[in-house]
Formats: sequence, C-alpha cells, structure tokens
Amino acid sequence: MPDNLVQHENEKDSYDNSPILWWSWRPGIKPRNAILFGGLLAFLGLLLIGSGLFTLLVGIIDANSPPLQIPGTVTGHTTNIVDTLPHLIIRLHDGNSAVVPAVSQSLAKSIHNGDPVLLDYSPHLRFLYALDYAGQRYPLPGTSASGDPFGSLALLLIGLVLFPYPFLLARWGWLDWRAKYRGRDRGQYTMIASVVALRSTGQARRTNRPGLTPRFAGSWYGVALQPLDSDEIKTFSVPEQTYKRLRKDTIVEIIFSPQLHYVYSIEETNIKNP
Repeated sequence: MPDNLVQHENEKDSYDNSPILWWSWRPGIKPRNAILFGGLLAFLGLLLIGSGLFTLLVGIIDANSPPLQIPGTVTGHTTNIVDTLPHLIIRLHDGNSAVVPAVSQSLAKSIHNGDPVLLDYSPHLRFLYALDYAGQRYPLPGTSASGDPFGSLALLLIGLVLFPYPFLLARWGWLDWRAKYRGRDRGQYTMIASVVALRSTGQARRTNRPGLTPRFAGSWYGVALQPLDSDEIKTFSVPEQTYKRLRKDTIVEIIFSPQLHYVYSIEETNIKNP
C-alpha cells in the first residue's frame, strides 16, 4: 500500500465517536532538552520579573526623594523630528558630557545660550525629569521622577506569564533525567496498551500540536493509546519512523518517562486484548 494511503488511513482523531484531546502539558521531549529549553525561558522570565519589580519599587522611592541636582550650561537649541519638540543642548559642569532634553516651547524661548541651569535626576534610577532655571522648576515632557512605571509593570507581567510553565518544564526534565539513572523502575514507566488513533501534522495538515514546545520542523506525529487495564486515553509524541510503522488496534508495549512522557521505545507485542 502506498505510504500516503497508509498515512491517511492512520490519521484518526476520534475513538468510539468521541474526540481525543491531543493537547497535553507533557510535551514528550527529551529530558535534557526540557532542562535546557525550559531553564533558559524560566531564567528569562525570572530576569524580567526581577527587573520590573526592582525598577517599580526604586521608582516609587525616587518619586518621594529629593532630586540629584547637576549644574550645566545651555550651549544650543535644536529640534527633534521624532517628537517635534524643542531640545536644549546642555553641557554638564561635572565633565565634558552633554545632554539634550526635550522642553516645552515656552521654556525653549525663555532660555538663551550661556544660561546656567540645574538638571534634576532621580537619585537611584538616574532619570532626568526636571530642569531648574531662574529659581523655578520645569518638568520635562514625558518624564517622571519614578522613571517608567508602566514599562516596569509590563516587564513584571510578561515575566509572570513567561516563568511558570518553562520552570515546570525544566523541573520535569530534571526529575526524568535524574530518575533515569536511578534504575529502570523509577526512571521509566512501562505500559501495555492498544493503539486507538494516530495523528500527524504533516503537509496535509499544517497546524502544530498545541503547547509550548512544538516540533521545529513543522510536523508532529502522535499516537493515542488506551491501557489494557484502564479506559483513560493517553497521547504521546513519537518520531516519524515510529508513527509510520504503528497500526490502529494493535497492542504495543511503550516505555516512557514519568514526567515529560518522552517515549524511549514503543513496540508491538503478542499480548492479546482481553
């Protein structure tokens, strides 16, 4: 029988007229890949959480603290084509550095080249948020003593969304990897089951298996198994070669990791379905 006909015959998405839930939190990837992939994403999420929380809390402290004032001299005027606001070129007295803050139209007209000013910085985050001239303080447009609280909240929320599942993935990978070297019984599960359905997302179907870790090649191959001693349907991700040799209604012995459900082997067996 041609391979394309066999593949079409095997692509069954239901069992006894009931849909099979192919989505799974257990991605079926190698434990070491789960440790690497999940660990990196969890670290990134933790870094975003830490950065957002730090800048948010320090921004609150800065908003209630006196500014750090640095004297400077206005050396020129310019206009930024991005924000269309006038900018002052200010040379700082503590060195050869200069800043070019945006100011209001009225302030730009009242300040002349050579005038001394004081620049107000937040003491911890070092955001330039105001300018003192002739005994008056002028807030700079689009700035705040607290920095960017909305940006800090965005970092915090993104980190909180990104962190949990990758951390769980890395933990599963670590448990499976550690258990593998403590003996077959503890590191691997063995199950005798019947093949009730097979599914692929190859050229005929372009959607990947739902979840955080789809196969990067764009195709996913899965098998739905019913244990002989249970009515629960379990789904597993398998290599393409394994998928092609499996047949519906056959009895197989599968060995898989307990946490990630990574399939170490799956072979047909002579045991009869009672």
